Amino acid sequence: AKTIQSDKDPQIGELVEVVLPDVGKERFLRVTCGTGRKFALAVPPTCKTALEASNWTYGIDANFIKPEIRT
Repeated sequence: AKTIQSDKDPQIGELVEVVLPDVGKERFLRVTCGTGRKFALAVPPTCKTALEASNWTYGIDANFIKPEIRT
């Protein structure tokens, strides 16, 4: 996987791009949830930052929210 952009908050994650056989380039958001488990979530290829991809997973505009504290 090629890192596109990584956020310093592991719960926002890291945006990566991979080349899948028979599919081509795809983007995924690597995240660590509050329980410490790691996930890779498929996101649109138009996402340019981890925050934009994270917000997309919640249906929120990329410029709308930047979480500062997670509980």
